[in-house]
Amino acid sequence: MKKFIIMAILLIASFSLLKAQETTKPKAQPDSIIKVIPIGEGRSSSYLYTIGGRLQTREDVAIRLMAYAPSAVEYHAAKNAATWLYVSFGGFAVTSLAAVIDFAKNNKNAGLTTGFVNGQPTFIYAHHNLTGAYVLTGIAGAFLVSSIIHFSKVAFHGKRALWLYNQRFE
Repeated sequence: MKKFIIMAILLIASFSLLKAQETTKPKAQPDSIIKVIPIGEGRSSSYLYTIGGRLQTREDVAIRLMAYAPSAVEYHAAKNAATWLYVSFGGFAVTSLAAVIDFAKNNKNAGLTTGFVNGQPTFIYAHHNLTGAYVLTGIAGAFLVSSIIHFSKVAFHGKRALWLYNQRFE
């Protein structure tokens, strides 16, 4: 009889140890999940953020995302990509403007004059080099591609930050 009691105690103790090792995810709490609601169509579209059914500002959502370490890493990556998006787009605007100015300055008709060639009145075209304009156009294209890539990174890391934050409540 003593043997059965010891075995029962050991069996109950082992089950309680196994139960203590079991990890359970917390149930979703509606007051903590961040939801994104798109409003409007076309150019006038934007997003609203809700937490627990209440509207929140972008700053409130940013504070919550930064409070949770995994989503804070993604949030910082999105902010960094947004900074480089602005830099790339600014570079695209500057080099595009420089390329247009160089094309306008060095086009065929820029140095057009009239004169006599072999006794005949004719138009005289100056020789122009468009290499600088072509190089600036290539650089502007590279900045545009860089802007598109950084824009996609901003969207990816922003969505991932929200997903990581909300994942702990699901």
